[in-house]
Amino acid sequence: MVRSRKETTINIRKLIIFLHSSGKSVRNIVELVNLSSSTVQYVLKCFKEENCIENKVRKGQPAKLTKRDQRIIIRKFMKNPRLSALKVSAEFNEKLSTPISPETVRRVLRAAGLNGRSVRRKFFVSAKNRKLRLSFA
Repeated sequence: MVRSRKETTINIRKLIIFLHSSGKSVRNIVELVNLSSSTVQYVLKCFKEENCIENKVRKGQPAKLTKRDQRIIIRKFMKNPRLSALKVSAEFNEKLSTPISPETVRRVLRAAGLNGRSVRRKFFVSAKNRKLRLSFA
């Protein structure tokens, strides 16, 4: 079964608790609410233990960049691999209201599989030197 990471709303949680307190079984509640039995059991368990139906407070700082912002950064580096993280972060800081550091840009690139590699510079070989090289070889 595919995992969905949606949270149940507080109204649905209240409905689950009301149905359970009115004597309905977990199987009947599952059919009425159209959720999995594990979700219904989890809501009931949390209500019994903590007597609370609100979401728990999450740890850590939420991400600054959205998925769209991350795709934009990756696309910039795919077009021009010689860009530096400093330049991209400065460009983003001009456009966006939330500032990001160059390390954030590097973290996005590492997650996408683009590690800190740069394109090798190819030197220009003129037509005259090309002929000389061919004659030497």
